[in-house]
Amino acid sequence: MKRFIWVIFLCTTSISLVGQSNNQTLTNLIDSLKNELEIEEIDTLKAEILLQLSENLLYNDPDSAIFYGEKCLELAERANNIHYQLGALGFIGNAIMNKGDLPKALEFGFRAIDMAKDVPVRVAGIGPTYDNMGQIYYKIADYEKALYYFKKMVDMGELDRVGVAFGYWHLAEVYEKQNMLDSAMFCLDESFQVFSTLNHSFFPNVYHVVPGWYNVRAKIYLRQRKPDLALNDLFTTLQMTLKIDQSYYSAITYNDISAYYRQIKKQDSSIYYAEKGLAEAKKVSNIEGILSASEILAEQYESVDPNKALYYFKLAVENRNKLYGAGNIQIMRDMITQYEEKQREIIAARLESRNRIRINALMGSLFTLVVIALLLIRNSRMKNKAKQKIEGAFDQLKATQSQLIQSEKMASLGELTAGIAHEIQNPLNFVNNFSEVNKELAIELKEEVLKPEIDKSVITEIAEDIVQNQEKIHHHGERASRIVKGMLEHSRTGDGKKELIDINKLADEYLRLAYHGFRAKDKSFNADFNLDLDKQLSKIKVISQDMGRVLLNLINNAFYAVSSRSRQWRDTEDNGYKPTVIVSTKSILLNSGKKGVEIRVKDNGDGIAKEVLDKIFQPFFTTKPAGKGTGLGLSLSYDIITKGHGGEMKVETREKLSKPGKIDLETGTEFIITIPE
Repeated sequence: MKRFIWVIFLCTTSISLVGQSNNQTLTNLIDSLKNELEIEEIDTLKAEILLQLSENLLYNDPDSAIFYGEKCLELAERANNIHYQLGALGFIGNAIMNKGDLPKALEFGFRAIDMAKDVPVRVAGIGPTYDNMGQIYYKIADYEKALYYFKKMVDMGELDRVGVAFGYWHLAEVYEKQNMLDSAMFCLDESFQVFSTLNHSFFPNVYHVVPGWYNVRAKIYLRQRKPDLALNDLFTTLQMTLKIDQSYYSAITYNDISAYYRQIKKQDSSIYYAEKGLAEAKKVSNIEGILSASEILAEQYESVDPNKALYYFKLAVENRNKLYGAGNIQIMRDMITQYEEKQREIIAARLESRNRIRINALMGSLFTLVVIALLLIRNSRMKNKAKQKIEGAFDQLKATQSQLIQSEKMASLGELTAGIAHEIQNPLNFVNNFSEVNKELAIELKEEVLKPEIDKSVITEIAEDIVQNQEKIHHHGERASRIVKGMLEHSRTGDGKKELIDINKLADEYLRLAYHGFRAKDKSFNADFNLDLDKQLSKIKVISQDMGRVLLNLINNAFYAVSSRSRQWRDTEDNGYKPTVIVSTKSILLNSGKKGVEIRVKDNGDGIAKEVLDKIFQPFFTTKPAGKGTGLGLSLSYDIITKGHGGEMKVETREKLSKPGKIDLETGTEFIITIPE
């Protein structure tokens, strides 16, 4: 029984990586495996069958592939079988990636790589995970790391010939993207040669390499200005995939053909094949295929059918958000950074342990020779070692502090993202709407001009409407531009130069962006936020991005405070509490006699306890739960105001009174900033 299943496994190991044979053959195989699963009693063999089910359903039914992969992983963990655990992790990660959840797929990849570190390649079966990791980095345009994993596949050699074939193919994809056409063609040729040595399919008469092989060569031909050869390759792939009813690769190929016709300005053909690609992608929930097709259709329909263009534009936005939205890219980059830092720490710990063992052995040997000499040498070594450790720890502390400060700055940028997305959507909606109205007015104006008897009053009225609409489009376009400019100023390192800034405008933008960013993280959160601005306030010279970070930090802290308090009393009826954050500005006269600006950020949260009030501006001190704050926000803000701008920053607070069952409405915190003009 086991021998029979293993033979099936060897025959089908690579089929799902390039698409299955026709549906009936695949259905028969799946049914056969399910029947074997029902009668098999040995956990190891059941895990083997589950692994095959997961692999063969990857591209036709990713949800089922995940289901069987998780069942296999459970059995393999119970049996402590590393081979099946890694195989299951690879196929689960592949299915999750096909469904568009890249961060989750990356998590499974890191898990598999950690598990396989001390296991020989021929036992570990790590090839699928290398493939997944390379594809993930390729999708986020980190080509250096994508090349790293695809080269590891090629380096497996005779241990995994299928992995070598796919490794060369993926290398060609990356090199084509980097416009390294000679390298790309070389890798394609190598891939073809390895595929030719494999009985890679149940139906070698149907296809002899992975269908996407011809798609990559078509892209190379297009770059070489050989459109006829490119189109021939694309239709070669299409013929193969339609013959085996493989929707995953059919969708990709239809979209590539559509892109080809878009490039040569054949709109009807481009629309026809993009609609075909969209239909095929929807069959297997291929997010990338749906996104690619909908983007082409939105562009192509823009000039012929605005309603359809809008529909496909919305579909493209929806699927792009699924794949890359909601901070997915930043999440993955954070995961990668944390993983690489963890690996460096592990290597450093092993090296330190190895060095410690060597030093102890040396000390022991010296002790057997001369006790007194050993003691003197040991004391000297201990002093030097202690000094080195102290110096090293100090250097590491400075480096860590620098990294944490940069992380705090990048975290503030991440908190802006959701608010910016909300803020910039409003002016874009206005631009789109007024553009559509102007289009209709232009048509109406054209009709009026062509009439035998021209009514100048009507023409004048239409022209005035168009001018007004154009002014509104310009206004809202400028508004969107200001939001983007503000984000760029917040994110860039800057040269530390001060410039004249409207503090009222800065406070207004960051208050709204912070609120919407907070709402994006917690949909149940609601709060009033108000501005009390001095309209006569003059522009002052500040470092714009630094001042933005200060305001964002204080406002975020205020929203966090009222949110925490709101959650405590959420179930209390008629508690009278209304979360509120107020940002105010006014012109003042400083003690030095110079004019200055005062900025206040006030909340009605629970206030700050007296015992910690003196510590809040210290680095790394935080009252938030573990993992919720770095303790650097207020410290950085204090330094920016006092050292960077010669101002002052203080806090006034009233913490809540202990009255069980009754809410104290007079509590809260107010941060006060004063800056000389």
